[in-house]
Amino acid sequence: MQFTKHAELQRALADAAPEIVIPPSSLLPATPLPAAEIADENLNIVRHKDSGCIQFVFPTRTAPMLLAPMHPAAGRMDWIKQAALRVSERMTQKMAETIEAHNKPEALLSLRHGWHQPATTAELAASRGRKVLLLVHGVFSSIEGAFDDLAADGTMQQLLARYDNQVFGYDHWTIAKTPQQNALDLLSHLPADAGWEVDIVCHSRGGLVVRSLLSTVPHAQDAVLAAVAAQRAGRIASVGKVFFVAAANQGSPLASPEEIQHFLNVAAMLASFSGGMALDLVIGLARMAVSLGFELPSVEALASGSALIAQLGRSDSLLASASTYYARADFDFGHSMLEQAGTLINRMLLQVDNDVVVPYDGVLLPEAQVAEARMLSFGTPQQKQSDVWHTEFFKQPQLREFLVERGA
Repeated sequence: MQFTKHAELQRALADAAPEIVIPPSSLLPATPLPAAEIADENLNIVRHKDSGCIQFVFPTRTAPMLLAPMHPAAGRMDWIKQAALRVSERMTQKMAETIEAHNKPEALLSLRHGWHQPATTAELAASRGRKVLLLVHGVFSSIEGAFDDLAADGTMQQLLARYDNQVFGYDHWTIAKTPQQNALDLLSHLPADAGWEVDIVCHSRGGLVVRSLLSTVPHAQDAVLAAVAAQRAGRIASVGKVFFVAAANQGSPLASPEEIQHFLNVAAMLASFSGGMALDLVIGLARMAVSLGFELPSVEALASGSALIAQLGRSDSLLASASTYYARADFDFGHSMLEQAGTLINRMLLQVDNDVVVPYDGVLLPEAQVAEARMLSFGTPQQKQSDVWHTEFFKQPQLREFLVERGA
């Protein structure tokens, strides 16, 4: 594994420039130190001396809910300080949106043109009443970051041909907005009479965006979800197949208040080596967490048992008439490349079978009874594997075949 996220790291440091205590240039070359010796009142961004893996050493005076016991690796002389940040006492929503905007704009993309071209008014008009495939990415990600492996063996070309070029992806912000806000914003990109007959492929947090998009909320229990249901009328006529890939349908324990530090270091580890997560967004969320504690609606929604997940579990949904498919992984961290990369996280963070971020059983919708033909599992509780983790699903030929053969 090799660190290739230099541009994202520099973008994150540029966003945090007013908070930098010691300029990064003055830290290099540097002698590796134990993370325990680096810890002080600042948010320290550190890099593993061999792998380049980025981790956080959180302020020692952080609010109690952010304090966490340090991993034994903190005592090894492995860590080079990249930057020390004295985080703003109260980051604002505008600051979070600026971090997101520097990473990517929000847009409904027409994927016939590649990963970056927003759909034109003419293209959306031509999609009225058509069978459409919609891709929805996950946390800290983008359509390109999440799905570019579909182009590796011609899978994307097959999908474009199957849907007569009516394949769209929604690039959206995941730390500045909640999943239900994302769903409402997505609908705003569609003509009021779009009448889409939609199939969907989603990853990670994208599962909650999709469930929010398709929820039929009674009595406006959640004002944003109620607005989604109202805006959806006329825009989405029917839902066909929905593929939940490593979806956080029942949340993740890592997004709970007491695990937020661990969640951020897990995300930093994944973002250090995977195009599926953007390192600058992970660093941005770490700054927000230090500033705001757990007052982060975008993260709260991801926690197991969150208000959003409970609401979606009680609500009717267009998913009831859809065909749902799932892909999940049971990952053995202790025998993997990730373990060898060096981190400040505990390999036993999740006490249940998981893919590093999402519990194995939590990919399923609550009370789902899934036929074997609609489930793709990498590993099982009886036989874990160490090759496929949360950001690596679409690299797997079996997953791409699953999408094509099951009719995505």
